[in-house]
Amino acid sequence: MNIKYYQFYLGGLMAIMSAGAIAEENAAMEDACRKAANETAKGEIVKIEAKKVIDGGEIYEIDLKAADGAQWEFKCDKTSGKIIKKEQELPSADHPAFAALKKIDEAEARKIALTQYTGIINKVAYEIESDGTAVYEIIIQTGDGLEMEVEVDAATGKIIEADEDSD
Repeated sequence: MNIKYYQFYLGGLMAIMSAGAIAEENAAMEDACRKAANETAKGEIVKIEAKKVIDGGEIYEIDLKAADGAQWEFKCDKTSGKIIKKEQELPSADHPAFAALKKIDEAEARKIALTQYTGIINKVAYEIESDGTAVYEIIIQTGDGLEMEVEVDAATGKIIEADEDSD
């Protein structure tokens, strides 16, 4: 056997080992994110999905249904396994917790989101963020095929977050 064969063989073996190590690291971070979400709100994790955010980072988005029926969404840093954002989804903008905080209505929030991301609105959700802010979460299907998740502050009308939604 010649040296080129061994170099090729070793290169392939190292690539396989590296891919395995990355998969193990990803599984460990996903488990850390699951645990962190369940420590915040006890319940059943109904979805966990890896996502890229606009700034180039990666997160896990975790949907959890709490024992009391509340719907929670967690965003967990894929590198550290720490929850970076949590929010509770409410059934409508008229829910007392949301209505007490909103200063703009849904129609105005839709207009604000569409000025930044042109397209068709597929869904609007009403959420209370971890800092107590009420937001309209607006899902827009853009003309170039992207689905954008745009959060509009229900009190100020400012876009506070926007990222690609891969649902």
